[in-house]
Amino acid sequence: MSSKPPVSNRVHIFPIGFEYARLKEPIYQWKADIVVPIEYRDSDHEVAFIQTFLEELESNERLDVDRRSCDIFDLYDTLGTISKAITDYSDEEVFVNLSAGSKITAIAGMIACMATGARPIYARPSYGPDASQVPEKPLHDEIAEVFELPRYPIERPSDIHISFLDFIERETTEITQGRYRGVSKKELIEYGIDEQSPFFIESETKTEKGYYRLLDRHVIKPLREQGYIETEKVGRKKYVSLSDNGQNVLRAFKHVVD
Repeated sequence: MSSKPPVSNRVHIFPIGFEYARLKEPIYQWKADIVVPIEYRDSDHEVAFIQTFLEELESNERLDVDRRSCDIFDLYDTLGTISKAITDYSDEEVFVNLSAGSKITAIAGMIACMATGARPIYARPSYGPDASQVPEKPLHDEIAEVFELPRYPIERPSDIHISFLDFIERETTEITQGRYRGVSKKELIEYGIDEQSPFFIESETKTEKGYYRLLDRHVIKPLREQGYIETEKVGRKKYVSLSDNGQNVLRAFKHVVD
């Protein structure tokens, strides 16, 4: 019996855009085995040469095609989609082609690569001899919207922290605690024990006060310092809810706990 380890497949993940050669040529030059095209979910306009390209990939018997979609103008939706694709193929050699899609998909793709260890690639276009392919007119005459992008670095929370963020989101409604939104610390402790979070299970602490200290040290403090949660004291109780940043980070990395 052979003792050689299995050879990894080469996976190319790429957001779709108004490109052809910059997506196709890296697939064949770098001998991809699996391709993951990420299409624009909200588009109802079919671009002929893009459809031809996708059909070309699907007709190639050597390639496995795993088509996915997202809002390519939403940083966190794109980040979550690319990150999940990378995670789904974590046993393979994963490349993310940042050459197409929107500028936002390029930003999200690079962040996803930094958070997961996947390898970003970029295909520089050729403008031909004497720049003969440089367009004579601007590519766009109008804009649809101007919006601000996050200025802060996005760090991937630990799997445990993502699971707590997910629990807080699931249990928080407008009527969670009467007129107060959020989850109580007691509920978070019960969740952590049920999920056998290491800092609860491995601790010798068995008192209620000890559990609260462990929750504060390992969950509340780091998530609050990252700006992912907000706490509100009502009487003797504290209620925990997600901040806008926490909701966005959960959107990006929720696939870890799904």
